[in-house]
Amino acid sequence: MNIKNVHWAARGVFVSNTQALKEQAFPTLLSGPFANMTLSKMMKYAWMNITREKTLEFPSYDDFVCHQLGSEGCEFYMARYAIKRNYGEDSTFSVYERNEAFSDLSYDFLRPPGGLSDIVSALERSAKRLGVKMYAREKVKTIHRTGNNFAVDTDNFTVSARKLIIAVPSTPFEEISGDVAEDIQRNVFFEAILADSSFKAVALYSYPWWENITSLHNLTLKSFERFFSAASCLVSIMPYR
Repeated sequence: MNIKNVHWAARGVFVSNTQALKEQAFPTLLSGPFANMTLSKMMKYAWMNITREKTLEFPSYDDFVCHQLGSEGCEFYMARYAIKRNYGEDSTFSVYERNEAFSDLSYDFLRPPGGLSDIVSALERSAKRLGVKMYAREKVKTIHRTGNNFAVDTDNFTVSARKLIIAVPSTPFEEISGDVAEDIQRNVFFEAILADSSFKAVALYSYPWWENITSLHNLTLKSFERFFSAASCLVSIMPYR
C-alpha cells in the first residue's frame, strides 16, 4: 500500500527518514563499521554467515540483534520498527525461518474486496457444502492418540479422527494436555513460533470508497479522515465488514 508521510520519534527527535533518525538520535553509529550503512545494510551484515544451527545460540531475536549490531545498533533497529520487547520475545530461529520463507515471495497477491474475513467466510461455506460439522466455543482439553487415530476431548465432546489440523496460537495451546499436544510443545518448531505485536484501531470514512474500486491492482490506502487507536502508529488497514 502506498503510505506517505511516515515519521519516527526516538530520544526526543522527530524525523521523516531513517538516515535523519540515525544522525540525530544515534550519532555514535556515524563512526565505526556502520558509518556508511543504512539500517537495511546493517541487518544484512548481522545475518552474514548465520546458519540455521547458529540461530539456536541466541535465545531471542533481541539477543541476536544486540549481539550483532551492538547496543546502539539494537536500539536503532527497535526505534525504526517501533518495536518494544515487552510484547513477548521472538526466537532467532523463527525469524530465520520467516526470512527463508519470504526470500522468494513475489508479493503479487490481492486482498479480498471485503477484507481478509472473506477468506474465512468462503472456507466456512465450502466446509458446510461438504457436510463438515462445526462446533464453536468448545475449549479443547486434551489431544491424544488412540491406535491409528487422534482423539480430541473438549468439555462436552470427544472426537476421533484419522487426521488432525491444529491451528491454535502457542500460548493457549500450552494449556492443552495429552501425548500429541505434549510432543508438539516439546518440538523446537513450536518454540520458534513468531509472536508479533498488534493493536486494534478504527478508521472512519464518509463513504465506502473500497466498494467502487474497479481494479484491485490499483487499490491504494486512502488517507483516513478520523482514526482512533490505543497506539500512535498505523501498520496497515483494509476494508472490513
